[in-house]
Amino acid sequence: MANTGEEEADGKLSQILRKGSKTRNKKDGPEGDVASPDFEEILELVGSQGLFQKRLLYGILCPISILSPFLAYGSVFLWDIPQHWCHLPNGEEGNGSGMGFEEWGNYSISYGEDGIPNECEMLEFNEKSFENRTTSCKFGWDYDKTDYSSTIPSQYDWVCEREHYATDCFTYYGFGAAVGTAVFGTFADKYGRKLTFFLGCFLDLLFNISSLFLAHEFTVYKILMILRGFATGAQINVYYLLSAEVSGTEYRAWIYAITWMVWVGGNCLLPFVAMVCRDWFIFGWVCAIPGIIVFGFYPFVYESPRWLVSKGEEEKAVKILVEIAKQNGKNEEGLIETKRKVEGMVMQLGIKLKNEKETNRKKNSKKDGIWTLFTNRRLASNFWMLAIALSMNYLLYDVLTLNSTKMAGNRFLNYFYLGLIELPGGWVGGKLVDLTGRRWTQVGFFFVCALFCLLCSVFVMYPDWNWVVVLGAVGVKFAVTVTGLVGSIQATEIFPTPLRSTGTGLATTVASVAGVLGPYMVYTGTFHPSLPYGILFICSMLGVVAASFLPETFQQNLLETVEEADEFSKQHPFWSYLPNYRSKKEGNVHCDNLRESKL
Repeated sequence: MANTGEEEADGKLSQILRKGSKTRNKKDGPEGDVASPDFEEILELVGSQGLFQKRLLYGILCPISILSPFLAYGSVFLWDIPQHWCHLPNGEEGNGSGMGFEEWGNYSISYGEDGIPNECEMLEFNEKSFENRTTSCKFGWDYDKTDYSSTIPSQYDWVCEREHYATDCFTYYGFGAAVGTAVFGTFADKYGRKLTFFLGCFLDLLFNISSLFLAHEFTVYKILMILRGFATGAQINVYYLLSAEVSGTEYRAWIYAITWMVWVGGNCLLPFVAMVCRDWFIFGWVCAIPGIIVFGFYPFVYESPRWLVSKGEEEKAVKILVEIAKQNGKNEEGLIETKRKVEGMVMQLGIKLKNEKETNRKKNSKKDGIWTLFTNRRLASNFWMLAIALSMNYLLYDVLTLNSTKMAGNRFLNYFYLGLIELPGGWVGGKLVDLTGRRWTQVGFFFVCALFCLLCSVFVMYPDWNWVVVLGAVGVKFAVTVTGLVGSIQATEIFPTPLRSTGTGLATTVASVAGVLGPYMVYTGTFHPSLPYGILFICSMLGVVAASFLPETFQQNLLETVEEADEFSKQHPFWSYLPNYRSKKEGNVHCDNLRESKL
């Protein structure tokens, strides 16, 4: 009987659609808009933090998160440059040089003032002056094999005049990610979150494996790095959106905190895997394997029903929402009733969104799109402030990560320590955003970043105080973990559904473009050790300013339309703390007048 009831409910769907349409047309005024449900109410009906959301979080997002660092940061070790010095051909072995032992003896290693062999110069005996003179390495280089048996730079001599190759690779990858994030952000809003994510995974896997066999051709290799970065742009933020858009307001911060901490677990594992593998080609394959594993989750990932409704795909959205209700424990009898209610609410919401789009079309003679982010004053302000905050966060994070292999001490342990501190950072961030809000949490920890960067810039000039620099770097990494978590949450919450992926993707694109400077900021340390930390201090202060101008999204429903986003931004004076949170039963919080608590 239950199955028959479900079939009858399915058969009545088109009737409900027509009925909902007629009902909505009769309530065309403001009161009708108020009566229309928002998606948060629909989620409350089917379950906003039940078994479905927990399966998605712990069964899919967490495994993907723990594998992601291998795809994102494996290159830190692939492109690491070990200590090296000029190779001296042994006269007895010949080495193809044809030199006898005495002739070979005219060559010797050149040492610097610190007693360390020069990496790019050797001594050559001048028969005319009877003195040794320095010359470039004629016979190649020898490499310290303490940490690696080989890396790409040691395999193909990316050293001395070609030392910039590794830095350039990070730049090419970052440039590709910047373009890909913009392209795929718009793609996700047009064609869906699920398709975008798995398309990016496929392209990343293809270009990743190809690069392992073409590293000896630098021109081809750098093109593959651009393409890999481009594919990465399809994955950034998208699988977070998939989860956030089917979860309630209270659960979103928890999702970001947990996936972040699991990501940190994978990131802490990364240096030990590199240490065990030792050979770059083997390690490269280990980093590519997660790209294969991810496809095993494809059948278990659903498209975002929130996105489907925004695109007029109400029937598909209803099917997924009913499946959510089913997994969240609705029995067969309750499932039929839930399906009936969901159909009606989805139709009302769909009609409301269509009417608003039509109104905007008549008013502006164009659809909401990427340019809306720049033509709407409040959306534009939010976009640029978020983009600047994310950019500073990217620079802080990437410079610390890339610089970890150049700090004094064991490069693997340095990377591990800087990764491990993200665990408490993610936990603290997840707690604070639901206590002190998003806005001032981010402002406060950007300021903490600035203080620790200032500390490092001073003590890095004193080798005996290296432990203070390591401690300061760990402090920066802790603080930037919090700002990064908050920025990810804000990116989801300040943009309306039709522009959520586009806005998030474009803001991340700006951050990725800024991130291209990261490797060169690390490189400034060759001129003066304080320079990287001094630049990071300035970045931190820019983050303080940008984050302070973002609206507070604490306990607010996700925005559905451009009008709601515009109205929401009006209600947040600069000198305000947290908005007064109202129960969802009283209405949609972001459309009400918010009572602000003054600082």
